[in-house]
Amino acid sequence: MRFESYKECYEFFNPFSNRNEVVEIEIRVDPLTGRRSRVLQRPLPFSKNPELPDFGNEWCPFCEENIYRVGARDLKVLKGEILSRGKSILLANIAPYGATSLVIRLTDRHYLALDEFEAEDFYNAFTLAKDYLSKTNHEFATISMNYLKPAGSSITHPHIQVVSSPFLFDYQERILESAKLYFREKGKSFWNDFWIHAENLRIGERLWRWFCPFAPRGFYHVSAFIERGLFEMDEELRMLSEGIVWALKAYSKAGFNSFNFGFFAPMERKEYIPALFDIVARSVFDKYYWNDVAGITKIYDEAYTDKKPEEVVKEIKKYFNLQS
Repeated sequence: MRFESYKECYEFFNPFSNRNEVVEIEIRVDPLTGRRSRVLQRPLPFSKNPELPDFGNEWCPFCEENIYRVGARDLKVLKGEILSRGKSILLANIAPYGATSLVIRLTDRHYLALDEFEAEDFYNAFTLAKDYLSKTNHEFATISMNYLKPAGSSITHPHIQVVSSPFLFDYQERILESAKLYFREKGKSFWNDFWIHAENLRIGERLWRWFCPFAPRGFYHVSAFIERGLFEMDEELRMLSEGIVWALKAYSKAGFNSFNFGFFAPMERKEYIPALFDIVARSVFDKYYWNDVAGITKIYDEAYTDKKPEEVVKEIKKYFNLQS
């Protein structure tokens, strides 16, 4: 397994320091897909004291007084019924992304700081998604979350999205094809091989194997994998939920307040690809926040971050309680 990286330097005169400075940029290559990302050595200008809006003044379709009145109903499987578990409620997505497109309200609280999320709510939501998807016939599931506006969410209230379709998202197709090729050539799963060779990127394991990708796709990128299909998971979903909460506590401590995650899983176990989870922090939500998906990512499909994953591992590892 090859971990390719290349370094470039740029020298310039900085009037603030009144001296010439040399800054290094590292270009890393994902060992599975060949996709590149850039590690910038200068910290980006995140807000340290963000000015947040008054979330209590927002009208919200997911709050308790509205959700049963305005929540869209699934007709395909639930025949207009609303499925709930704990504080989580499953609804149809009024802006669908595929043949099956759902939204699950996570909790009855309209706004949560990142260190206030609870594992039980994620577990309930994942279980609702699994129960619904067991009544469909697609091969893979995508469960994702956008939290706050920098992450692309139009609604503050914490919720996740569930998509199941015969047409995967573009990057998932690339992952899948690369995984099949690796399995044919090596006779084993890429991720098991990666785990052996990338000791310095490991966070730890407890059912799921948690690590920071060699070529990160965003800020504080944390990933996990497990050789299971979604339909055989229960305790695995609980442990995934706990891991998400641990990651969010680390993000909160680092000053972030917005994030995305993606959970891409085969419905039934497959030899060549495990269930995959990725979570990244997004630029800090502020009155005048800036979006970190700029031209380099949106137009040219190359990610960037301002911290090496080896540094993130050391920083984030202490928040993960991986003792069984």
